[in-house]
Amino acid sequence: MDDSRGVPAPPDRQIPAWAGTVGPGWTSLLEKLHRDLLALAPDYRIESFGTKFGGLRITVADRFDNGEFDGEFADRATALTDAAETASEHACEDCGAPGRIRLRGDGQHIWMQARCETCRTVLPGRSDPVGTGIDPA
Repeated sequence: MDDSRGVPAPPDRQIPAWAGTVGPGWTSLLEKLHRDLLALAPDYRIESFGTKFGGLRITVADRFDNGEFDGEFADRATALTDAAETASEHACEDCGAPGRIRLRGDGQHIWMQARCETCRTVLPGRSDPVGTGIDPA
């Protein structure tokens, strides 16, 4: 593999390209991770980005210097993504308030999402928690 140092990563291979695929509550988390990864390596590239079991799952692509695997970069990048993944499990994906992983369902399917106490009861298309008549905004 070639050395990618010094060559900027395409914008579609860094965190901002995927930030819109998850809820707005995780925006600040992702912005911080992006800044931290840029400080580590301005040409970092995301290999995979998604959610699983209610939290973020992010993998940064390996780096090679003159054909040699850059283990120090891998360790530091993994520590940053691990911290962001853990933080996402304790922050509401909708609003960013403290939350936890909760089961959600629509009658046919069940999935896991990180939600705060208020957002956990808000159904899609509604602005008030179910049965309260209270607008959380």
